Amino acid sequence: MSKRYQHRVIAVFMMVLALFSLSAVAAQDSLDEQPLLQMLTRIPYTTLSRTEIFYNDRKAVETAYPDTRMPADVVEFGAANAAKGEDPDLLPVELWWRAWRNQATAFSARNMQGAAETLNTVGFDIFQVEQEMTYGTPPAQTLQLMGNFNLDTVRAAFTLRDYSLQTGDNAELWCPEAGCDVGLIQNLPNRNPANPFGGEFGRSQSLLIEDGALISSPNGTVMNDHVDVVNGDEQSLADLPQYRAVTAALTADGSLLQAYIWDGELLAQMSQLSPTSILGERATPERVKQMLQELLKDYENLPVYQLLAFADVASETEQIGQVALVYTNEADAKTAAGVLPERIANYQSIVAKQPFMQLLNDRRVVAPVVKVVAVEGVYVVVAAFPTPKATGDDLLNFTPTSDIRPDVTPPGLVFKLLLDSAYRRDLGWLSTVPRSVIEESAK
Repeated sequence: MSKRYQHRVIAVFMMVLALFSLSAVAAQDSLDEQPLLQMLTRIPYTTLSRTEIFYNDRKAVETAYPDTRMPADVVEFGAANAAKGEDPDLLPVELWWRAWRNQATAFSARNMQGAAETLNTVGFDIFQVEQEMTYGTPPAQTLQLMGNFNLDTVRAAFTLRDYSLQTGDNAELWCPEAGCDVGLIQNLPNRNPANPFGGEFGRSQSLLIEDGALISSPNGTVMNDHVDVVNGDEQSLADLPQYRAVTAALTADGSLLQAYIWDGELLAQMSQLSPTSILGERATPERVKQMLQELLKDYENLPVYQLLAFADVASETEQIGQVALVYTNEADAKTAAGVLPERIANYQSIVAKQPFMQLLNDRRVVAPVVKVVAVEGVYVVVAAFPTPKATGDDLLNFTPTSDIRPDVTPPGLVFKLLLDSAYRRDLGWLSTVPRSVIEESAK
């Protein structure tokens, strides 16, 4: 990146930077109504469940894109696909699909091929799911679904599969005939894509049924942890101020469509210096030293954060990719907000071999915004990457056969850039490695 380009980008940042103005967020009642927080209320605060969280809100697409309507069921979805936008009554469903299909956090989408049988298999239609969350470390990952379920139908479907109720009172845990601890056993000849609870591996996982929510993990210990949360014997993530704060910050500027949250070991990696992860096979001592010396130019420490989140948010006029860093100290948050603009402006993607700002510009992000949000004594630094939001007509024209090329970025693609960067550990601009460590290694 040329110095002239760097200076121009930094100038843009400084014009939009809301650095020291701490903005307040929604009242507690509205915060508790957020689906993200409601789902976090059911997650135990344990290392098995909190490391990595994927969140997707299908229902929020309707609010974000008013021309859309989520399918009532799999039959209506099929009819809308067959109509290809030609049926006015089904057009909102087609638009919903075009807004949602690029989202990268809805893992249950891989069960679409068996959607016609889902109702018979697990007792609900796949489009009764309004929000979903996948969390934990494989093979102990948990799937939590929230939506408009008929729980009696769910119970009946699992009873037909020889499941039975093992514990009642506050927690309603259903287990297969072989027991509650057989969820990790794979039976590939018994694969069933219609079953989102381990069906792709032929598993028979336990199921926790709550009012409006269904939770399943192949790991028996994880399921017991969830039962303890329901019974009040285990702390949930929603009990922690960091998670409440990040929920408030991510939902303050529009409709939250999807999110990806890091905690625990993944955060610890951000403070570790690993030249080989950047240079790979080219990590000779000479190249490492050269890279570190280059890195030290204008390097400022980024304070260690307690939580890291990536989000896809839609306001009335924009879709916004967001990155949120959570601090319990106001001074650290302000320092971080001061460091991030220049880091974003100067970061070179190690995967794309291009400036990060160029990748953002390619997705029509012109002026990122950095601000600090104060929530219940916690401080969230939010780096927002806004771009104009697609209209209903734009959604219809995002097809290879259309002669019109909308001058907006398709929904979800800014967030996908951030998500891919996280997957590939291409997050040097968020590194919390101290300058002293880099100096010592560069000698």
